Amino acid sequence: MPRDFGKVTIYRDAYGVPHIYGETEEAALFGQGYAAAEDRLHTILKGYLKVEGRTAEVFGPDWVDHDLRVRMSKHIEISREMYPTLSDAGRAAVEAFLAGIKRYMAEHPDEVPEWTPELHPWHVIGMSRYAIWSWPVRQAMAKLETLKKEIDTGRGSNSWVIGRERSAEGCPIGLIDPHVPWMDEWLFFEVHLHGGDLNVFGFNVPGAPYVAIGHNEFGYWTCTTGGPDCSDVYIEELNPNNPRQYMYDGKWRDCEIQHIEVKVKTHAGTETIVRDVPWTGHGPIVAAHGNLGASVKLSYLHECRLLEQFRAMNKARGLGEFIAAMRMLQLMPQNILYADVHGDMYYVRNGRVPIRPEGFEFSAPVPGAISATEWLGIHDYDDLVQITNPPAGFMQNCNVSPGAMTFDSPATPDRYPSYIYNAEADDTNSRGDRFLSLMKEKDKITREDAFAIANDIYFHNAEEYKKAIVAACATNAQLSPETVQAAEIIRNWDGRASAESPGMTLIHFWCREMAKRDEGLLSKVQAGENQADAVRCLEGAVAYLRETFGRIAVPWGDVFQMKRGDKTWPLSGVAEKGLVTLRAVGGREEDDTGLLTAYRGQTAVAVVFLNNPVTSYSVVPYGQSDKPDSPHFDDQAEQLFSKLRLKPTWFQKSDLMKNLESERTLETHMP
Repeated sequence: MPRDFGKVTIYRDAYGVPHIYGETEEAALFGQGYAAAEDRLHTILKGYLKVEGRTAEVFGPDWVDHDLRVRMSKHIEISREMYPTLSDAGRAAVEAFLAGIKRYMAEHPDEVPEWTPELHPWHVIGMSRYAIWSWPVRQAMAKLETLKKEIDTGRGSNSWVIGRERSAEGCPIGLIDPHVPWMDEWLFFEVHLHGGDLNVFGFNVPGAPYVAIGHNEFGYWTCTTGGPDCSDVYIEELNPNNPRQYMYDGKWRDCEIQHIEVKVKTHAGTETIVRDVPWTGHGPIVAAHGNLGASVKLSYLHECRLLEQFRAMNKARGLGEFIAAMRMLQLMPQNILYADVHGDMYYVRNGRVPIRPEGFEFSAPVPGAISATEWLGIHDYDDLVQITNPPAGFMQNCNVSPGAMTFDSPATPDRYPSYIYNAEADDTNSRGDRFLSLMKEKDKITREDAFAIANDIYFHNAEEYKKAIVAACATNAQLSPETVQAAEIIRNWDGRASAESPGMTLIHFWCREMAKRDEGLLSKVQAGENQADAVRCLEGAVAYLRETFGRIAVPWGDVFQMKRGDKTWPLSGVAEKGLVTLRAVGGREEDDTGLLTAYRGQTAVAVVFLNNPVTSYSVVPYGQSDKPDSPHFDDQAEQLFSKLRLKPTWFQKSDLMKNLESERTLETHMP
């Protein structure tokens, strides 16, 4: 029978962001699928192909390892198997969203690539698993020394909430600021959904229906990398006469063998790579040496209800309902910050945490041959690190410890098992330190302060670096005139990584020269040691700038730029090794021109004022659309992101109507 979700109107604002108003929640999600496909069809379909582990079949050998890992994770198999167990509302949401994508594809067949997979509801469920998977996997991989090289993927994030008593606006203020690579599913989709009792703005992964980080008319939430330890590695004893058996409590057990075939597109045609992956009762064996194997156990392996948790989070009308949604424990290990119009602030160090038996060191691989190391269940949500309405009137988590989030943090490690706290009390970084220093300077945070903090480009360790260079140069009477000039530029530098700053440029290339000589040289120089090396590194930076740019006073924006298509824009901010500002943006050196091109960091920014009504301001690096011929392919890059500006989200419909670019109403009946 045909299905009708009700009418939906897709309004697009002046920046092309869709505001989707449906007669029902399902109608809004149908419109979300349609609008997302209109802007990001290729990204969505590639994402679903990734979930299947079939990217090498289309994009070639570089994707083989990816596909093997994805097949090992069983995203499609488990999502297909578990799909019938979702609630009726959850399945209706998935099917409405997928119907919207299919409607757009049917209307625009010329945009549908030939490699498009046959779409099913479990692709949507699998996309949610795929998006969170690397966090628990990285925790496990960190316990295997030989695989540590895979840990750093350029992910971080900033978040903070200002309570009503510290806000000059008379309301709580919150920041959303994830730091991830600017590509594929991590180039988040900005959207406003309104239908039934759903009214939410924010960002999600293209190919997923609900908002992952954002706000509704009652509260806001966001997340940053960090959290409890949710994964373990077991050392398995393998049978020397039959490596497909493993020892368990004195008896050999047969491994379950997962047969994986990955097709690979090559110049010679399609080839097939075959792997047989043995699974113990703990999980797949990911490494083996002699008669020992390492298996990975993840607490998320059989979970597929993240979409339903996001649905509940999107609709939460206060702290109680938000916590009820979080109790589902579907979200990956993260620091979650929340604030609402009622004045509440809340933090949880979230994760699906195994209850581990005592007597073993689970921060490293543990014996798999004995049942004594088996998990004893999953910790209750109430066991997690949580803070509600701290006395200091604010919290921040820029990937720091719960103990470093606020002045006199009540979240101390002595109150929790080490694997739940999973940090030292004072674990912090320059971004967290910078935010705390700003809160010491300001009694109340104004609207302008909030915007300035979101895009703060002051390098927190600037004075230390300046003093080290100036002191080193003062000990050398044989400096060249250009080196003297460079030292003077650094002396007068204001510590900001602004696009106009030649001081930031010199500091960057000085640090690069230091790292070439010795990774630990910078700390030695800051301690007053190795001053001759510090001078030689400055001379090296001067020589490089002279050779590459023809001068030594080079504005940072001439070096650090963002690019889309054939356009480039100078950038402010930095997120390189040893150099990080709150406005964290990182680049890669593409050629011998000395240019750094941004490709990661600040990705989906929103400052939310939790007044009644809620107002918010946002920016993404490029624009809403992936289509090069769209005016919204790079409009935010040019008008906003490169200029440290945010735009209104026009969350209130009356404001949206004054800033409307287009509207389209769709009937949602589907066969």
